[in-house]
Amino acid sequence: MEATLLVPVVFVLAALGALYVAARRAVTVAELEIERGAVRVVRGGIAPPILADLREVAKRPRLDGVRVRILRSSGRAAVELVGDVPPDQAQRIRNVVGRVPLARLVNAPRRR
Repeated sequence: MEATLLVPVVFVLAALGALYVAARRAVTVAELEIERGAVRVVRGGIAPPILADLREVAKRPRLDGVRVRILRSSGRAAVELVGDVPPDQAQRIRNVVGRVPLARLVNAPRRR
């Protein structure tokens, strides 16, 4: 009896996990990785001038092991940072992304 209940539960959990990942990717404009001060686009697209500005921010002081997600949030771009980023540098990253209209970020060349 327990084995017959386990299969549907596992199936439902896998479906919910897949739905979460799909929803998360749908709102992600771009995902960047910063290693030793170098910025690399992992997913999505971002306008070249904005990417250049983010590269400048990542160099001083040099960031390492940071993931930057730019998300759609209520018609604006929101920044999610994962990793060790000093507060002033995190604010500079948010300022760079926030000064550009979301449509300009979304219409940038995309990397698959």
